[in-house]
Amino acid sequence: MHRVPIVRRKPLWLAAFALCALAGSVSAQQTPQAPVEQGSIDWRKANDEVSQFKRGHADVLKWESVNDNGQSSQPYTPPDTWIKSADEAVRQAWRTRPELIGPLSQLGVENRERIAQGRWLEVDPAVRRRVEDFDTVMDVAADARKAWVTAVAASLTLKQQRDMQEATAAAAELARRMVRVGNWSRMEQAQWQAKLGKTKLQTLKAEIEAKQAQTALLKATKLWGVFSTVGLADAMPDMPQQALSPAALQQGLSALRNVQPRAESLKTGPNAQLAFDIYNASYQATQVSKDELTLQQFINDEVVLRYNGMLLSVWDLLTQTNELLQAQIGAINAQRDFLIAETDLQLVLQGGAPTSFVSLGGAGGESAAAK
Repeated sequence: MHRVPIVRRKPLWLAAFALCALAGSVSAQQTPQAPVEQGSIDWRKANDEVSQFKRGHADVLKWESVNDNGQSSQPYTPPDTWIKSADEAVRQAWRTRPELIGPLSQLGVENRERIAQGRWLEVDPAVRRRVEDFDTVMDVAADARKAWVTAVAASLTLKQQRDMQEATAAAAELARRMVRVGNWSRMEQAQWQAKLGKTKLQTLKAEIEAKQAQTALLKATKLWGVFSTVGLADAMPDMPQQALSPAALQQGLSALRNVQPRAESLKTGPNAQLAFDIYNASYQATQVSKDELTLQQFINDEVVLRYNGMLLSVWDLLTQTNELLQAQIGAINAQRDFLIAETDLQLVLQGGAPTSFVSLGGAGGESAAAK
């Protein structure tokens, strides 16, 4: 199993911004000079000015924290309840439906655990013959699982988006200081201010999507009205090392034909092929996004090295930070789409029919629970 790597360390641009903020404050005490072109700032001189601090950048960060007039961190508010895994979401959804007590009992402990853990292909389709309301059990499990995956992805995306806004705000503030000391034009400042406005809109959108996804999860588990916020995992679930093969698909369909009427079996065939195509496409998308994230991480590391060597400016570092964060968001969304597509395919191979299939790259994955 592998997990899409998500960088969680403190953004590297903080040190860069602290350095340049200090340089800007020092320059502000001097006579303003004529505007110069972007990228022509003497970054070596700026670094040299920091040498007055005994511990270098560590003292700069301390200085910036003392002199920062920005927004203070929001106090931590614990969620009303926790659902840390998709398994918990499925079990919670079952518990809040008394009508499923009988069917779940008929399933047996082993089959219940296989379904709760998302190992549906290990459940013999013949079980549906002896379990009443088997389809309802599976539909509830599918909705809860997809709602949980969507909520986790939305939560992680929001965190990355907020980091992106913080980085862009740092750039906009630095641009303001550069204009103040006469090193930049107002047009250049306006360009970064416009980027900040766009990023703020994206953050607002991410906040709404995260809230909607949490609401959908609470509704899928029938906790809506009891709780208003839910704590989630801080990472997406593991991905399979290999995708399901066409042979495994046909084996699953063959087992299902033995317990389905012919008319249902014919309908299941097209659903299964569509679900399998989307499943394959979403799996490939996770590989592409993983490669993109690896490349962006490499580029980011190289940019940091060149910045530390004063070969690149803070603007290069801030721009690359945003590129890395965008790649992380792409990886999260690709993994979300795959996990939803995987659930849909497994549901079809148990005789179910998703109300809709995932739209790759769509907000929330267009899961039934999200709708």
